[in-house]
Amino acid sequence: MKAAATIDILGVPVGVYTMDTLLARIEALIAAPGGAVAYGVNAQVINLTYRYPEFLKALRQADLLYADGASLILASRWLGGHLPEKLTTTDIWPRLCELAVGRGYRFFLLGGEPGLAERAAAQARRKYPGLNLVGTHHGYFDFRDEQLIAGINAARPDILWVGMGDPRQVLWASTWRQQLAVSLVLTCGGMFKIVAGELGRLSPKWRQKGFEWAYRLWQEPGTWRRYLVGLPLFGIRVLAQNLWGGERLPQSEREPSSL
Repeated sequence: MKAAATIDILGVPVGVYTMDTLLARIEALIAAPGGAVAYGVNAQVINLTYRYPEFLKALRQADLLYADGASLILASRWLGGHLPEKLTTTDIWPRLCELAVGRGYRFFLLGGEPGLAERAAAQARRKYPGLNLVGTHHGYFDFRDEQLIAGINAARPDILWVGMGDPRQVLWASTWRQQLAVSLVLTCGGMFKIVAGELGRLSPKWRQKGFEWAYRLWQEPGTWRRYLVGLPLFGIRVLAQNLWGGERLPQSEREPSSL
């Protein structure tokens, strides 16, 4: 399957996907020769591109960008486009696990505090019998750790799930993608805590209404700047793009730091 059309949101080309077309695109990337990288995009991700120009460059070089947040859906409509649905990585995970059991895809989990990836892997094996999890590693490593790369390559995963938060996870994937012998690097932020059963989620009904950010804030009050400052700032920037033809606001502006 070829890449989807994109909508430019503050300089970031977000793909127009439904869940089914996104999964088809992911499977096409897994089957293609060479390695690919895929990232979810939300308001925080786009805000961070104003602080880190190299982060924006890495996003633009991705093979796949999808809308991982209700704010992106709303922004696309303000800008005259249409992203059909929110595609959170935590919703993509179970669909890919089911596909992996049937297709034999191999997963490697990288990120989180020591022990978290192992706990997530244990829960995943219980929930999806036959899931081939070939390795785990925590996210507290030197950015230049070549032994880590060698260990991942020795495990030969089809999908390397990288959960370290932005911009670190994207910059790491962008830096090492040519050295990684994996079919697809898929970043996933704090998803391992949910997979491990250490963070809950709202029911699908309320997630589709766009309230997941509020539930996340209730569970993790330390994320308040990301939501209570970051979301309004993102809205102002999108409004500016709508009014002034896509001009990005100055790089010197401040916004919430990454988790």
